[in-house]
Amino acid sequence: MAVNTQRISNIEGARARRLALPRYLRLDGGRFLLGLVAILSIMSLILLAQTGVVATKGYAISALEAEKTALLRERSLLQERQARAQSLERIRRRAEQIGLRPITDDQVRYIEIEGTDEADEVITGTVEELAP
Repeated sequence: MAVNTQRISNIEGARARRLALPRYLRLDGGRFLLGLVAILSIMSLILLAQTGVVATKGYAISALEAEKTALLRERSLLQERQARAQSLERIRRRAEQIGLRPITDDQVRYIEIEGTDEADEVITGTVEELAP
């Protein structure tokens, strides 16, 4: 019966490597300083990225606020314009410009209808339609 000596030596080599692993993980002065610099650099980059994002969003917010102010001004101007357009004096002048004139007393005709159940019934129509 043959004994495999190669396998035993691999196990002993693995054991030796496992026992030597803490030696690789030990930090001497240079490695510790290098690790500290790397961690500080990463933290600085994260802080810088966050500051950039906040600044960008701040500019976007100020642009939106300026747009809101402009739209509010435009809305108030349009409301003022609408109020002026709806004034009775302006409507009267516009009606005169297109040839309309106020109704006279001889153009008014009232018709009384007997036998209606509703006392508040309103009858509308032109003078020609209502004339007998």
